[in-house]
Amino acid sequence: MTTIPASRPVQPTLPAPRPTAPRRASRGGAAPVASRRGALARFDADQADLQRAEALLARARAAQASDPRSAFELTHRAALRGAGVLVTRANRERRRKLPLNVWTALDRLGGPARERAEQIHELVRERDRLDRDPAARPDPELLRRHLHDTSAHLARVREEILSDLPAAMVALSG
Repeated sequence: MTTIPASRPVQPTLPAPRPTAPRRASRGGAAPVASRRGALARFDADQADLQRAEALLARARAAQASDPRSAFELTHRAALRGAGVLVTRANRERRRKLPLNVWTALDRLGGPARERAEQIHELVRERDRLDRDPAARPDPELLRRHLHDTSAHLARVREEILSDLPAAMVALSG
């Protein structure tokens, strides 16, 4: 009869540590690069949101004559997105976040944002009226004004986004 030798418990082996380059003393160069990357990432996000708002507004203009109801809704959504960019930017620097209602948040920001929030009240009421009555059509003058004011507002949002960038980056952004 043959005996089987007693086996030892198998211990897991860990992978060998990868060799790393020796750390250099920090000269303060890494933080500004990371901070610039963060700023560019936020800029890209703001630009993308603004471009979506502008695309909605372009669709609204195209639908203005054929489907004014849809044009009003698209314009309102573009206005919401544009205002959302401002609120998001403001919340990045605030300890206490602004309210979720974008118009209330704009009102709290003050200045031109507050003026925009005050302009929009009548348009919000018109949107509510349209939501309640599926057969209703928007007031043509309100639609025209909403398109115009939202376009102007998105242009101001674009200026604000670009104003935070260094001049060299603004030149690259077109």
